[in-house]
Amino acid sequence: MRTSRGLVASVLVLLLLLPLAGCQGDADTDEESSSPSTSEPPAGMDESLRDAALELVAAREQALQDGDKEAFLATVDPDAKDFATTQERWWDNVARLPATDFALELGDEGVMTRVAGDGDLQLPVDFTMRLEGYDTRPVTQPLIYTFVGDEDEVHLASDRNIQSDALTGWLPAPWDVTAISVEESDGVLGVFDDETEDDAAEVMADIVEARDAIEPLVPEWTQKVVTYDISDLGAMDRMSRMEVEDTAGVAFPVLSRPDGRKVAAYRFSVNPAHTGSELERDILFRHELVHVALSDRDDSSPTWLVEGAAEYVARAVEFSETARRAISATNLEGRDPAELARTTDHFYTRNPRDNYEMAALACDYLSATRGQDELWRLMRMLRGDTSLVNTAVTASLETELGTSTRELFAEALAWARAT
Repeated sequence: MRTSRGLVASVLVLLLLLPLAGCQGDADTDEESSSPSTSEPPAGMDESLRDAALELVAAREQALQDGDKEAFLATVDPDAKDFATTQERWWDNVARLPATDFALELGDEGVMTRVAGDGDLQLPVDFTMRLEGYDTRPVTQPLIYTFVGDEDEVHLASDRNIQSDALTGWLPAPWDVTAISVEESDGVLGVFDDETEDDAAEVMADIVEARDAIEPLVPEWTQKVVTYDISDLGAMDRMSRMEVEDTAGVAFPVLSRPDGRKVAAYRFSVNPAHTGSELERDILFRHELVHVALSDRDDSSPTWLVEGAAEYVARAVEFSETARRAISATNLEGRDPAELARTTDHFYTRNPRDNYEMAALACDYLSATRGQDELWRLMRMLRGDTSLVNTAVTASLETELGTSTRELFAEALAWARAT
């Protein structure tokens, strides 16, 4: 399954409502009522801590660049026990990655009007990191740092904020949510957890084999990929348009900044519940790797072409054309091509199994009758026409094909049933 850059998480915006200070005294005591307030600053807004807080940010950045775990953890509030525990786990996780280009910089302070205060001072801080050899550019993640202390000494009590995460559409990486182990083999970086690491060697070997198997069938690409195989499916659930238990894998872009358009990498994540069967695992890996290999080439393509191309290539490695046609004919027995064409608008939610099957067959048919490069040619054509939106994509594609989607599906089904 492919999730696109246009898939945006639901946004929760909470306005910060500051309490109004009321005067309690006689109405005629004008001098008293006009005297400066001696109350404490509202939560998260004590600007007297700013200089010390910025020095702490610089110290954390230096610790990351120096690989100094002790100095990094020394910036954490000792009373924030849970945060201290997750920070140590996060450090150990990142130390296992080929991570570089660390930076911590003051972010856009305008965001502070849209998030609730906490601690003594809150500041937006942009965290940057790059996976060397896998990311084409550094990846920046907006954080909200919550500081506690005074002008002389501050500590960090938290680095996340629920409103900010919702605004940016933040999706946690495995190293943010659980203890990880990392494996690297021939241009593949695999991230596992305690429940999946026992199968890591076998999974890595299968991914490398799947990557090499699709190479002759897809356009040229880097063949470098990062994959997640962890039991925490929270991020996958938010990316998938199907129920997460039915989602075997998701390929996704990693943006250089959540508010930008530049992509640093394409990665894929798998659901461990769907990797038990060797055949299912092999097809799954090949399918998701096709999405990664295509990167943004299919961004303007209809879903049936995006998913159909990936599934067609995944099967073509394993089965002959005759076998693939027979499989599709069996799986789509009795299905109406007109109805299948209509459900492509609800590809992942209305009969997704039939939609995947029909899409794979349609792409198989196009490759067999017009040549395999036809799929990539169609994607290039759609990608190059920036005026295409929604129904215009279908109209342009049908004009290029010389047939409607409904007619194409009917021809493909007849082709499959002729075996």
